Amino acid sequence: MSDWMNFSDNLHLGFIDSPHTSSQSPGASGDGVLPVTGEEKYFALSRAVGNVTYEYCLARGETRWSDRCEEVFGVKAQELQSEPALWLSRIHEEDRERVCSEYRKALLEGATFDLEYRVRHPMGHHLWVRDRGVPVEGPDGRTRGIVGFLKDISSHRQRDEDLLSAKRALESSLNGIMLADTQGCLTYANSSFLKLFHYEEPDQVVGKPAAEFWENPRKAQAVFRLLRNSGEWSGQVAARRRDGSRLVVELSAHTVFDQNGSPIGYMASFIDITDHREAERERQESEKKYRLLFSSSSDALIICNAVNGRILEVNPAALNQYGYGYDEFFQMDIFNLAEEPEESVLRLKKIQKCGQANFSLLRHRRRDGSCFEAEVSAATFKWKNCLLMACFIRDVSDRQRLERLKDDVLSAVSHEMRTPLTAILGYTEFMLNHDLDPGAGLQYLDIIRQQSERLRELIENHLNLQQLRAGFGIGLVRPVEVKPLLHSVIGGFRNSSEKHRILVECAADLSPVQADERQLHRALQNLLSNAIKYSPDGGDVILGAFQDGRNVTLYVRDEGIGIPHHAQDKIFDRYFRLCPAEGPTIGGTGLGLALVKEIVKACSGHLRVESSPGQGSTFYISLPTE
Repeated sequence: MSDWMNFSDNLHLGFIDSPHTSSQSPGASGDGVLPVTGEEKYFALSRAVGNVTYEYCLARGETRWSDRCEEVFGVKAQELQSEPALWLSRIHEEDRERVCSEYRKALLEGATFDLEYRVRHPMGHHLWVRDRGVPVEGPDGRTRGIVGFLKDISSHRQRDEDLLSAKRALESSLNGIMLADTQGCLTYANSSFLKLFHYEEPDQVVGKPAAEFWENPRKAQAVFRLLRNSGEWSGQVAARRRDGSRLVVELSAHTVFDQNGSPIGYMASFIDITDHREAERERQESEKKYRLLFSSSSDALIICNAVNGRILEVNPAALNQYGYGYDEFFQMDIFNLAEEPEESVLRLKKIQKCGQANFSLLRHRRRDGSCFEAEVSAATFKWKNCLLMACFIRDVSDRQRLERLKDDVLSAVSHEMRTPLTAILGYTEFMLNHDLDPGAGLQYLDIIRQQSERLRELIENHLNLQQLRAGFGIGLVRPVEVKPLLHSVIGGFRNSSEKHRILVECAADLSPVQADERQLHRALQNLLSNAIKYSPDGGDVILGAFQDGRNVTLYVRDEGIGIPHHAQDKIFDRYFRLCPAEGPTIGGTGLGLALVKEIVKACSGHLRVESSPGQGSTFYISLPTE
């Protein structure tokens, strides 16, 4: 109250007359004017516009309030009039000095004012009011007081704050937000939208058709039609930035309606998912590659729980290797595959401790009960907070068998080489230490020559095989006449065996084959030698050829012991030797057929065999004529 009194006392101004002293309106004069006073009109007008009116008299230091004061501010007019400083005390402390300053200015300078400030309601909350005041001058031109209007603008102010909050929310959104009118032209774009499409200012996009931001404007028009029909749409859209670069966005759009339910525009939210799409594409590509590698691996690959060994995933090679189906695998532990599960549990503990481990020559069991030797490499890794283990299992049974076979064959080769060397050295030493007659000497020299030839052939087979496998054992490939070649081959076997009859079957008009004649001669020699060797009871050995379209097929047929079906795929492997179940052991190094295979392959030909046990064998070499 003291603030208000000081405010008025320090001005030292005069007094304001009451409004009822002004001229009255005519009475019932019949001129159409209401018979009311100016004061009555004044208060009627204030009630009509919903205002609270007041009159401040400077001389008296009093304020008159209209009756709506209680309705709006919860305080009776009489209370405010009896306590002039009560109104000032209800003004919010942050606004009070500003309000007083405007009042002083109005009284001192005769300036009108238009203020917005907060007033405390008796219920404890604050109201926003708009205070419009006009200074009133006396006849002497001096300010005598203020006449003003107060209006509760709390709802308007709240609406403005809500709109401001909404705008701030739109501006602070990480999503690109745009508003468009019913014609599809932009009316608003937030900063995220501008940044997304590489613009600097809103004026650069406002007014533009929204379809200009789409890679396919026709699709934009289709979406607008859907919005008009259903009111909302969402999906992925290919868009274009200002510089023409492409981006993919997740778009959510809806129609904006007024209070009457009529559409007034559209609102859309854009999220850049270009990197997400690229990451998703890379993830799918990576998963595809993983699946391809996982399924195409020739080794069995099993993924299991590293804690309990439960099998979680297997590749097709594991199905083939163990003979189980997917459903059967998923009901098993990794220990069930080992021949000795107890040792497998110990190996798992070692892997858990070290993170990875390699094991060689473990015995694993197939579904049918058969066992095989395996090399196992295992490593642990984490996936979704679960410790898993990947096991690579390679069946090395064939490799171990080949290793053992190679050792046996190397032993046989050593024996084969030692035999002629022993004969050569023995006969040479005997001839040096004894005087022999010419006939015996020639006989011994012939034996030395034969054993030397045998040793040379053995060494040549080894060298030729290695050269062919290295890719440079073939010389000049040129047309080779078939019939002369066959007769040349059997020429070296005319007197090799009294039990065998060697025949040639070949038409005279066969086309020449494309081959290295020297190497092809050696291949046929090896086949003919094997035919004689594996026909211990004698019989016919036929070396022949026939035309087969653009190819000529050469063959060697015997009437020997034949080849079991299970061995027919293995006889062309290095060091493999076919040992008859009955009868004497047949010598050899296991290199002859391997050498034939490499020669035929180098000449772009094809090698195959047809045989049945006890019914002989036929080897076919098919070579191109062009």
